[in-house]
Amino acid sequence: MKNLLLFFMICYSVALVAQEKPTLFLIGDSTMSDKEDPDKNPEHGWGQMLPELMTSEINIQNHAVNGRSTRSFIAEGRWEKVKEQLKRGDYVFIQFGHNDQKANDPARYTNPFTQYRSNLEKFVRETREKGATPILFSSIVRRNFNENGVLVDTHGEYPLVVRMVAKDMDVPFIDMQLLTEQLEISYGPQDSKQLHLHLEPGEDAYEPRGVTDDTHLSKMGADLVARLALQEIARQDLELKKYIKKSVIFQKILTEASVGEVEYSEKVPWRRALRQDEQWYGSKEAQRIADNVLLYQHHNGGWYKNNDMSTELSPQEKEELRRLSGVDAGTTIDNGATHTQLRYLAKVYKATGKEEYKKAFLKGIDFLLEAQYPNGGWPQFYPLKKGYYEHITYNDGAMVGVMRLLRDIAKNKEPYTFVDADRKKKARKAVDKGLEIILATQVKVDGKRTVWGAQHDKKTLQPAKARAYELASLSGKESAEIVRYLMEIENPSEEVKRSIRSAMQWFEEAKVMGKRVEWIKGPDLPDGRDRILVEDPDGGPLWGRFTEIGTNRPMFIGRDGVVKYNLDEIEHERRTNYSYIDNYAEDLLNIEYPEWEQKHTSQK
Repeated sequence: MKNLLLFFMICYSVALVAQEKPTLFLIGDSTMSDKEDPDKNPEHGWGQMLPELMTSEINIQNHAVNGRSTRSFIAEGRWEKVKEQLKRGDYVFIQFGHNDQKANDPARYTNPFTQYRSNLEKFVRETREKGATPILFSSIVRRNFNENGVLVDTHGEYPLVVRMVAKDMDVPFIDMQLLTEQLEISYGPQDSKQLHLHLEPGEDAYEPRGVTDDTHLSKMGADLVARLALQEIARQDLELKKYIKKSVIFQKILTEASVGEVEYSEKVPWRRALRQDEQWYGSKEAQRIADNVLLYQHHNGGWYKNNDMSTELSPQEKEELRRLSGVDAGTTIDNGATHTQLRYLAKVYKATGKEEYKKAFLKGIDFLLEAQYPNGGWPQFYPLKKGYYEHITYNDGAMVGVMRLLRDIAKNKEPYTFVDADRKKKARKAVDKGLEIILATQVKVDGKRTVWGAQHDKKTLQPAKARAYELASLSGKESAEIVRYLMEIENPSEEVKRSIRSAMQWFEEAKVMGKRVEWIKGPDLPDGRDRILVEDPDGGPLWGRFTEIGTNRPMFIGRDGVVKYNLDEIEHERRTNYSYIDNYAEDLLNIEYPEWEQKHTSQK
């Protein structure tokens, strides 16, 4: 009887395992990893797109992490965490190489034919020991076209080693190097920028200083790369094919036609309007958007924020905008307003030579010059609007975005060479005054320079309160962008150098380690998701968006204006719609500042 009961228990357990969904685990680097706030963050990993492209019959866990090589992924215990969860019937996508190449970094570098190969073999062998299926992927290519328009490889022997391991160990192999090479070439040297991160300064809240990144993917690029990977799995008729949505399998992505030809006739969203090739700015679509920009411009030369300049407007809407242009509804530099429109107009004017765009641009520059305080700062709104809008505003890169534009004009950079000498002189003076106020507002605690607040009082120059959940504090996010701006100065004074070094010392002292920010999903959660802060021995560095002056403790503040020290103590709506803690200065601390310091130390 006992034996019979045991038999049924075993059968029941086997049935439960059989009913359990398989899990697809992803291990790799930033080109595959998930990113925070996927609807806003311009950088995406292709693995991030898989949940939308595969059926609900399979679970997906993305363990890929920015900056990891096979060596560091193993050394940090990340592979052990994945291996502990593996069960029979699961799958593991394995894609490394970008960071294994970094010969100057002993924590990440691996020799392709020795340690790199050995690590790949370890992943494959230990996956199989758990009864799961490994699938090897070569790295995606970088957008690296030479002067002749030829895409040049940057990965050396690493993709070859992946092929060798796949062949020798009889592992399914997805040649992402080939697939993404074909994708880049089909788009061409210019239009392939859409697949990556090409942002003008002030265009994006996550990258307010602008970025040219030909390694990482835009949301569009990540989606296309994910679809190509899944289509190749289907083409090879791998078992995983049954979990791929049919619409993905049969979609045609790679075509002989140049995508650039389609782009000129398609509508371009405002978010991407500053990321087109030079020829596009002379197109009808570019001019249609530029005409909208003119309609949204107020009589004083500025713009309001959060208006989509690319929206197709009816005759009635256009007439209403013309009527409202003389109404003081508020003109601002918040959320990229005004300096973003001006950058766009300059590009279209250069391509078309149409005087109305030049006239509007110069009017906008006059607005920015007039809006500057005598002490060098810029308010959020001008003409001045009562309240926190009068503060000197660093929040969301507002003032830094204006200064970068004026600096480019003062240096006679393209496409601003048409600006007259008098305005260039005024722009140079405005930038110099702006630098003075940046240095003057760097907060001192016990006589020691630290960083900056999101906004500062225009008279006392001290950090100031804005909305109820934006209290006077030191800001990790805004301060990182200010330091980046200071590091862009070609011949910095000793005072600027001292400011940068003091700020970086603060970033080192104020960093939060052993924690990570995580998005969780669930049907019982409001809006189906939540943002939490979890303990993780490998987590960090993180910095508070609002950091308590004197203690350097991250502050979490809800709409009640009460300071909390734990993210989960404030309301769900604020947690999911506002960034209170993140790795704002990680690249600054680990990469950008050391390079700057080496450069300026060697110049002594």
